[in-house]
Amino acid sequence: MERLRPAVPEQRRGELSKERQQLVLDEWAAARERLDRLVSARVTAVGDVLRTAELPPGAGPSAPDGSDPRARVDCAWVFDAFQAAGKLLDEAADLPDLAAAAVLADRALERFAAVHARAAGQPVPKAAQRCFYNPLHTAAEETHSPVRKQHRQQARRRTGPREAAADRRPACPSCRRAILAGQTPDVLPALVPVKLSRLRTARVLVPYYSVPQQWSLWSVCACGAYGDEWPALVLRGEHRKRAAAARKG
Repeated sequence: MERLRPAVPEQRRGELSKERQQLVLDEWAAARERLDRLVSARVTAVGDVLRTAELPPGAGPSAPDGSDPRARVDCAWVFDAFQAAGKLLDEAADLPDLAAAAVLADRALERFAAVHARAAGQPVPKAAQRCFYNPLHTAAEETHSPVRKQHRQQARRRTGPREAAADRRPACPSCRRAILAGQTPDVLPALVPVKLSRLRTARVLVPYYSVPQQWSLWSVCACGAYGDEWPALVLRGEHRKRAAAARKG
């Protein structure tokens, strides 16, 4: 997917002018429009695959007794995840909602491929580990590979704060290089309200993972990349409830 790079403005509380606020909102709107197009195309492509693919034997809702229960559970999750992706695409309040739509659609396709592989007695493809800083980036580097592990063991005494920071979260090669260089990685932003004074509230862009959990489902799970509970929560409308809480500030 195309890299999304909206700038995260630096401002101090009480110093955000109306012009600066409008710049932030315009920047966010442009980023949202781009991302909506990208995610819509991705969700549509995944839907085309799921609609034309056949379910493995024993994976459907009418599977006979004795068939693989894991296949049925996984296929149910696949279609819930895809339905949740479509719901997020239609109801997205912010950029992380759109990112979560893409992540859940991709995970649905990965899980579907795994069900087919198990049914055919083939090795199950390994699911991609997503970049924590922006789950729309390329896959995170494998930090537990034998080569990387050996390198870390050899360099343990030379490890500094930047290396420790780079290893703290899964990161794509680009974000990892930025952290090692002491730079800010290309973080997926979220638009949140900030109270500037008793009567004035502004909207600012912050890293999506810094948004309070009561305002967003996505700050703790890399936009649905980790854990299987997110499709059910979306289908129950939990994303809308938290977005409403954020609007109230």
